[in-house]
Amino acid sequence: MNIYKDINSLPDFNNAVITIGSFDGVHRGHQKIIKRIKQLAKEINGESVIITFDPHPRKIIYPKDNSLKLLNSLEEKLHLCEKYGVDNVVIVPFSIEFSQQHPQEYIEKFILGKFNPRYIVIGYDHRFGLNRKGDIDMLKHYAQTAVFDVILIKKQDIEEITISSSKIRKAIEIGDIKTANDFLNHNYKLSGIVVHGDKIGQTIGYPTANIKITEKDKLVPQNGVYAVSCTIEGLEVNGMMYIGNRPTIKDGNKERKIEVNLFDFNDNIYDKKITINVLSHIRSDMKFDSLESLKGQLAIDRIDVMSFLNNVPTKYIPENNVTIAILNYNGANYLEAYLPQVLFSSIQPINVTVIDNASTDESVSYIKEWHPEIQIIELTKNHGFAEGYNRGMEYIDSKYTVILNSDVEVSENWLDPILQQFEEDEQIGIIQPKILSLEERSKFEYAGACGGLIDNLGYPYCRGRIFDTVETDEGQYDTIMEIDWASGAAMVVKTELFEKLGGFDGDYFAHME
Repeated sequence: MNIYKDINSLPDFNNAVITIGSFDGVHRGHQKIIKRIKQLAKEINGESVIITFDPHPRKIIYPKDNSLKLLNSLEEKLHLCEKYGVDNVVIVPFSIEFSQQHPQEYIEKFILGKFNPRYIVIGYDHRFGLNRKGDIDMLKHYAQTAVFDVILIKKQDIEEITISSSKIRKAIEIGDIKTANDFLNHNYKLSGIVVHGDKIGQTIGYPTANIKITEKDKLVPQNGVYAVSCTIEGLEVNGMMYIGNRPTIKDGNKERKIEVNLFDFNDNIYDKKITINVLSHIRSDMKFDSLESLKGQLAIDRIDVMSFLNNVPTKYIPENNVTIAILNYNGANYLEAYLPQVLFSSIQPINVTVIDNASTDESVSYIKEWHPEIQIIELTKNHGFAEGYNRGMEYIDSKYTVILNSDVEVSENWLDPILQQFEEDEQIGIIQPKILSLEERSKFEYAGACGGLIDNLGYPYCRGRIFDTVETDEGQYDTIMEIDWASGAAMVVKTELFEKLGGFDGDYFAHME
């Protein structure tokens, strides 16, 4: 990832797809925008560009407002942008002078002059320039004559970003780390420098690294003890963290401290950078009658932290198990006929996503009106089956993805035995269900039937169909067996496996499983 801090020394970006914002937290809502600009950049062989500000605009515009607490330091934000695959981040030094540009000057000299964008991805309520008089309509007016398009981030998504940020901050303030990490889609981090302390921890058998947070406006969780994992010069170390003013210690210093007891680690790390992944809140801060009582509680805390670390992965995994992905091109009639039943595919919560290949019919408007709970990935042109799925799958991060044709009728809870089979056998990568003909329901469907095989000559066939002969389903293939290929009409795949295999062969416009 390229990082630029001097806006007067920017390169000539190639087909830049830009978005602008503080991106504090780089949480789930922000990640959806990042996926969008990455997808657009890939389609036009361009570059994704995030334009963000430092310091935070509120600190300049309202200098006496001390209520601002940030979810990220600048360094943490950049690390997360790189993690989620952004090509370029431009850090604009925010100042009073910058905020007082006339809106036209902001567009002409800053947006067009510095970035020459092909797409501007922006929120419906985005304001800019002197007195915040610039808005989306002004950008669209310029788009009529300049060579760029404006992509509007929906009101629903903007509200989701705002709500998510508020919920994350509230959760961190009360020590609800699980909720915060769920909305972030990664572990909450504290970054700082290891400094000298008074070494009281050593005297009771729990030496600690004292941390000075580098971002003074960083939001620190409520006082208490936490399970953490730390990164120091590339080394990963587990530990337990204390935040508080040490009420048991009678030293007159009630400054709030952050201390980490690192497990099985004795290196000298003074003055070194440390990144702390906050994993779980173990208990609130407490006052003890003596250091001996405190020592006894720390022994209990260590057991609780170790128990948590032994049962919960230190890398945050979102509670997002299944996504049904349906590719669509001008299939409004199919969506209207078959989509409602798809929503009842499992007793578990599932996500349903429609990947739209730039339909020219009413497909997208139908989904937005009748099924607002369904995510729509709108591609800018028809990429066909194979490449359409490849590009749409970039937006999906669930454990399993169901690849399902839009003209398939499913039975209620059909996914549950398939998901159970996956969970029982980790070696399974893809499962195809039995597929019957919609026209002749007693017979197998030509596209996949009851599982794909390949003969010695490399010719594909399947149980229930050989060449143009299709069998009647009499339960003869109601058994689980290993297959050589699965039908794209209906199959379930481990999402990570799909990505590692490189997806489908994009050179095939239509099916070739």
